Amino acid sequence: MTRQQALFWWVVGSAALMVVGSFGPWAKVLGFSVSGTDGSNDGWFVVAIAVAAGAVFLWKRGRTQAGFAAIVGGVLGASVAMYDRSHLKDAASEGGELGELVQVGWGLNLAMVASISLAISGAVWLVKFEEERSSASQTVEPDEPTAPTEHV
Repeated sequence: MTRQQALFWWVVGSAALMVVGSFGPWAKVLGFSVSGTDGSNDGWFVVAIAVAAGAVFLWKRGRTQAGFAAIVGGVLGASVAMYDRSHLKDAASEGGELGELVQVGWGLNLAMVASISLAISGAVWLVKFEEERSSASQTVEPDEPTAPTEHV
C-alpha cells in the first residue's frame, strides 16, 4: 500500500468511525445507555457532518478541496462531540450523588477521537497534495538543442 492510499483510507476510516461512534452509547446510567442518535440527540449532526465531509472528500480527492472538507468536517464533528461531553459532565456534576452514576459512553469518545483524526488526516492530505503538486510543476530543463544533421 502506498502512502497516498494509506492516507486515503485514514480519511475515509475516520469519517466512518465518526458514524459508528454516533450510533454507540454516549451516556450510561445504571446499566442504561443513550446513543448519540436516540431521538433528536446531537449524534445525528455528527453523522451528517461525517457523511458530507466524506462525500466531498471522495468527490474532490484530486484537489485541495478534499483536504479542506476533511478538516472542516473533523473540526465540526469534534466541536459537537466535545460540547456534548462537556454538557454531560456538567449535568452529572449538578446531579449530586445520582450524577456520579452517569458515565460518558464509548460512542461519544469514539465520535470525538475520530473527528479529531479526520481533521488531522485532512491537514496531512493538504500537505501531501501540495508537495505532489509543487514537485509536478517543477520542470526539468531540456538538454541543449543539437544542430540538425544533414543526410547525404
